[in-house]
Amino acid sequence: MEEVRTRIEPAFFEDSIPPILADLVVEIQGAASQLGQSLNEDAAFELSDLVRVMNCYYSNLIEGHNTRPKDIERALAGAQLEEATRPLALEAKAHVVVQREIDQLNRLGKLPIPTSAEFISWVHRRFYEEMPAEFRFVEQADGKRFEIVPGVFRARAEDDVSVGRHQPPSSQYVLAFMKHFSARYKSAQTGATNRIIAIAAAHHRLNFIHPFTDGNGRVSRLMSHAMAQNSGIGGKGLWSISRGLARGLNDKTEYKRMMDHADQQRMGDRDGRGNLSAKALQDYCEWFLSVALDQIKFSNVVFAFDTLEARYRKLAETLIDDKRAPDVISAVLKHGTMDRGDISLITKTSDRTARNTLKELLDFGFLKSSTPKTPVRIAFPLDYRDRLFPNLFADVEVDAPAPKVPAFLMKSETKSKAIPLTTASPDVEFQKRIDFVPMLLQTMGIQFIIGKIAAEALADSGGQEVDWRDVEDRVITEAIGEHGFSRTAVIDDLSKFSPGTLTENQKDDLTMRVYEAAPYLVAKYNKKFEGKGPKR
Repeated sequence: MEEVRTRIEPAFFEDSIPPILADLVVEIQGAASQLGQSLNEDAAFELSDLVRVMNCYYSNLIEGHNTRPKDIERALAGAQLEEATRPLALEAKAHVVVQREIDQLNRLGKLPIPTSAEFISWVHRRFYEEMPAEFRFVEQADGKRFEIVPGVFRARAEDDVSVGRHQPPSSQYVLAFMKHFSARYKSAQTGATNRIIAIAAAHHRLNFIHPFTDGNGRVSRLMSHAMAQNSGIGGKGLWSISRGLARGLNDKTEYKRMMDHADQQRMGDRDGRGNLSAKALQDYCEWFLSVALDQIKFSNVVFAFDTLEARYRKLAETLIDDKRAPDVISAVLKHGTMDRGDISLITKTSDRTARNTLKELLDFGFLKSSTPKTPVRIAFPLDYRDRLFPNLFADVEVDAPAPKVPAFLMKSETKSKAIPLTTASPDVEFQKRIDFVPMLLQTMGIQFIIGKIAAEALADSGGQEVDWRDVEDRVITEAIGEHGFSRTAVIDDLSKFSPGTLTENQKDDLTMRVYEAAPYLVAKYNKKFEGKGPKR
């Protein structure tokens, strides 16, 4: 295997940029500029913390580690963790901490060139400094364990690795490869279009070099995040590349397949002048940028910034008796931060009453502050993420524009789906869900309950219009009150299968109804078990 540093060429497209990539860049720039446009910078930075949790959640999934968002937030808060979930939760915490530091550097205008060897080494060092001790070792094929030295590139013969069919450069040459990598992608910073295309290309080429004994995938995804921020398409940190890489455009295997595809050697004189295939790199970049565009559009839909204030006010009204609390939420959301002494101006009450209002908002986690006397700022607690942003972590389709799948991927067989995507018109989707009701009767759990009650309603209607809101309320009552299903599961299945929940407004209304009914229904379900001891 040739060990010259130009083995990673072509690094990007110097002579001419493929039109399909140039078009994608324009679309990405337009979509990213709209993301969170109406949101105050401070509020956006707080909301981006939720995106960081989402980013590391999906980055963990790529690594085969399924960590619950709740455990990630508990780790970030320094709370006690169950022994079984502790290592993975702390690993996820490390990812969030490093991404937060990257975002803070970008916010202060101090973010280094993300493709520099120094920055990449810093990302790896900071990540492993935050990692639990048990994750700082790597076991090789012969069973020997080696400690991972944070921030240090492979250099010893025993650090040589194989990644599937790919044979990365020998460890003794890694530093030379990284210097070449840094220089090549530094030269890509001169034009806005190539700077964005380089996010995709550099992601593959860094993994191709595989500079560290472990952690290369995470570092490359954090580098890609930093590159997006540096190139002006970060969208205030409100979208996640890891979610897209974990899900793909058609199926969840695309990321690894496309990485493998871009490893191809040059195929003839018409396939560029480098060691690797220029056509395969173009395919990979088209896929990666399509994923990025899809995720930016997803964030615009799932965050629904135009109705965020109304949803937050409704949430505060539901949980806090103080009727002045929603006005404080609106004011802080608008301004990002607010001095404590100004709260009384919003509530139009005495300072003492305003302090009581503020305390409730702080106790619920809707506001936060660094110290008991510093200004308060808006917060987006994970406890209420399903109320504010349904489907943020759920692995379901949302009513977002369907991604444009690259032509070369269309040849691949895609997964069949039990229910068609909700990108069809409401009338078409409504009829599809009606037709699918008999199929739900062959399932179990919440889906069976939906099918049963929907079939009864259709049979009783005598051809007249069915009150689908009533059907949904009956499903909510039975699923939670009789069977103890979770609120999230009920919302997810009704959103996917109910003919009465097709639009985002209907989904928001459904979510509110579930959360309003849940306390009584959970109490009703739990009451069935009061006084009953375990069977022996």
